[in-house]
Amino acid sequence: MYTPHTVTLYNVTENPDTLEVGYNITILRGVFLSRSHARNIEKTGLRDADSARLYIPFSVTAVDGITGRRKTYVRPKAYRELTDTTEYWTLEAGGASSGVDCFFIKGEVVTQAGYRYIRENTDDVYDITTVDTKDFGSEDMQHWQVGGR
Repeated sequence: MYTPHTVTLYNVTENPDTLEVGYNITILRGVFLSRSHARNIEKTGLRDADSARLYIPFSVTAVDGITGRRKTYVRPKAYRELTDTTEYWTLEAGGASSGVDCFFIKGEVVTQAGYRYIRENTDDVYDITTVDTKDFGSEDMQHWQVGGR
């Protein structure tokens, strides 16, 4: 699989006791990102109709955006059960509460800020809308296919 790109993945969490928001930032190196830029005001009323398709091989190099330490993928429900997520990352479409609990950015963009701020100040920011697991074929072909808007 052709994988020349790097993206930054944000898993956003909220502590239910303190309501403090946390950002688990993961750099994914060795992915393929296909983007479509569009404006579609007349047909749908949307100002921004940009979309992306992100292909993440199961063998992707995933490192912490702050420390550079390797991270391991876990499925969304297992991720939500963790008390310490610093060594893990996940992919979740739509998020559990705000719809922007999981988003990605083209390139390495590490900042302790939320989706709205990053989207207003950075190009190529995508909320995850779909996650398809392609766990068939050879190990080199197994991947996640992630849709973003």
